[in-house]
Amino acid sequence: MEVRMQGKDGPVLKNVEEVLQQVQQQLQDQQGLWIAQLRDQPARFADLEASIHRTFQNLADQVVAGVLAQVTAPADFAQDAKKK
Repeated sequence: MEVRMQGKDGPVLKNVEEVLQQVQQQLQDQQGLWIAQLRDQPARFADLEASIHRTFQNLADQVVAGVLAQVTAPADFAQDAKKK
């Protein structure tokens, strides 16, 4: 099974490790933005909190896709399906 992120034209995922590396990079990038946003607009903390929750929900979706990609990798998945 071929698993892609960002629609049918997005990159093909191979395994969960690849996704976790991307997630880590995205979190590092976002961290500075979140801190700056809170410093600049402390009254909008509730909006920032909701934004952080949405970010983690999207990251969780990416991790699930990576797990699915790894488990359904063409060679392994076909071989496991034959065993059952």
